Amino acid sequence: MTDGKKVYTDTELLELQIQRYRPRYLKDEKEEVAHIKSKIQQIKPHVTKSDVKASELRKLGNVQFQNKSDKDALILYTQSLSFAKSDEEVSVAYGNRSAALFYMGFYEECLADIDRAFRHGYPESLSAKLFKRKKDATKAYSDRKKVVKVKTYEIPQSEMNPSIQSARNCIEIQANEKYGRHIVASRDIAIGEVLAVDNPYLVELQADMSSDPFLFCCECLKHCYNVIPCLNCNEAYYCTEICRAKAFQNYHKYECLILPYVGQLFGIKFDFWLFSLKITLLAMTEEKNDETMYRSDRYKEISELEGHSNADPPEQTYVLTLLSASIFILIKEKIKIFKEFEVFEEKFKELFLYHQQVFKVNAVTIVSWHGNDKFYTSVTGLALYSLYSLFNHSCYPNTFWNTSGSTMVVRASLPIKKGEQCFISYGPYFAYDNKTERQERLQRLYRFTCECRACQENWPKVTFSPASVDCKFIKQVIKKLTENQALPPPGYILSLRKGLEVAYRILDGTS
Repeated sequence: MTDGKKVYTDTELLELQIQRYRPRYLKDEKEEVAHIKSKIQQIKPHVTKSDVKASELRKLGNVQFQNKSDKDALILYTQSLSFAKSDEEVSVAYGNRSAALFYMGFYEECLADIDRAFRHGYPESLSAKLFKRKKDATKAYSDRKKVVKVKTYEIPQSEMNPSIQSARNCIEIQANEKYGRHIVASRDIAIGEVLAVDNPYLVELQADMSSDPFLFCCECLKHCYNVIPCLNCNEAYYCTEICRAKAFQNYHKYECLILPYVGQLFGIKFDFWLFSLKITLLAMTEEKNDETMYRSDRYKEISELEGHSNADPPEQTYVLTLLSASIFILIKEKIKIFKEFEVFEEKFKELFLYHQQVFKVNAVTIVSWHGNDKFYTSVTGLALYSLYSLFNHSCYPNTFWNTSGSTMVVRASLPIKKGEQCFISYGPYFAYDNKTERQERLQRLYRFTCECRACQENWPKVTFSPASVDCKFIKQVIKKLTENQALPPPGYILSLRKGLEVAYRILDGTS
C-alpha cells in the first residue's frame, strides 16, 4: 500500500483488464464475437458538427473572456470552432478567438484567425470591430521587440548520409547475431556532434485531455494556440491547412469515421490501438518504394521492427487480440472501408495486432517545455522513429536525444571511436536506478539482459553533494550552453537565460 492506495503488480493489472473486457458469462470465442457485434450495433455516433452546440460553447467562451480568463476562453472558442457547421458560425468562432489571442499577446496568430474569419464570410455588421483589431494587432506585432528563436539543427547537404535518410555521414547500420541491427560509428565522433535528425513515421497526440489537445497539432505535435479542426469531426486539430490535408489524405479520412464510436465502445481512449490503426491505414495506402536507402518516412522500415510478440504472456496477447477483434468488427460493421480494400481485409487483422506489439516496444514519449518565468514539462505525444529503434540500449549511453516538436536530434554524449556501437538509453540509467531495478525493467519491457559497462561493474547510483561541485567548471559549462543555442530544449532559450542568471548568482555566492 502507498498513500492509502493499492499498488498493483503487472499480473494483477492484466487480470483486471481481462475481467473488464471479458464478461464472466462468455464461454468461448464465438460468444465473445457475438457480444462485441451486439454492443457495436447498439452504438450511436456522437454529433460531430452542430451549430447549436458551437453557439453554446462560444457563449461560454464569451463569459470566460469577460472574466479575463483568456486561455479558458480560447479553448472554448476552439471547441466551438470544431462543432461549427455553417460558414457563419465558423467565421464568428474565428473572430471571437482572435480577441482572446490578441489579449494573450499572440498577434501573429490573431491576424491569422482574423483572415480566416473574413474568408468564411464574417458578418458585415460586426466587421468594424474586427478591422480595428487587425490594425491594432498588426501594429503590436511590428512594434514588438525581436524574439530570440532557437536554431533547429539541419544536416548540411555535404554531410548527408548516402545510406540513411535522416543521418549524418558519421554512422552506419550493421547487423550480427548478438546485437541484431545496430548503429556503429563510421568515423571518430566528438562529444556534442549530431548523429541524426530524425522525423517520425507517425505521431499520436497524448496531451492532457482537459485542455492541451486544443493547443497541439495532431499531425506534427507543434504547440499552436490557433489550431484548426478537422472538417468532418471534432476529434482532431491541426496547426495549418497543410498538416490537416496531409493527415486526412494518409489516414484520417478513415480514422475520423471511427473516433465518434470509440469512447462508447471502450469507455476510454486507447492510444496504442489508435496508433496501430493509423500505421495499418498508412500501410494500406502507401505507394511502394523500392529505394535501397534506409528511410524514416516509409512503412517498409516499420514493418521490420521487433515487437517481441512471442515473449508476451498469454493473458496480454489475449487482451490485445480481443481489442483488435473489436476494432476490426467496428470498422467492418460501421465504416465498411474494406469495400475499398477488399484484398486487405484478412491481412488487416494480422497487421493491426502486430503494430500494437511494435508500438509497445518502440514508441517514444515526446515531452514539451512550457513557461516563461516558471517552466514545466508535459507529455505531448507518442512517436515512432524507425532509425531511433535501431539504436541499442546502454545504462551508460554514449548518445542522447531531444525533440523540437516531433523532430528528434541525436547527439554524442561521449567520444565514440570508429567502429564502436552507438547506444542510447531506453529509460534505465545507472545514475538514477540500481542494477536490479534496471535489469528488471529492461527484461519486462524489452526482453533482454543489459551487458553494458555500468551493469557488468555494478556501478552505484550517483549521489549529489553541493560541496563537491567545481564551480569554475560549472561556469564554463554554462557559458558553453549559452554560446550554443541548439543545446537547450527548443523554444525555451529565453527562460533558460533567466535560469542561468540565477545559477551564476548562486555560484558567485550572491544569492
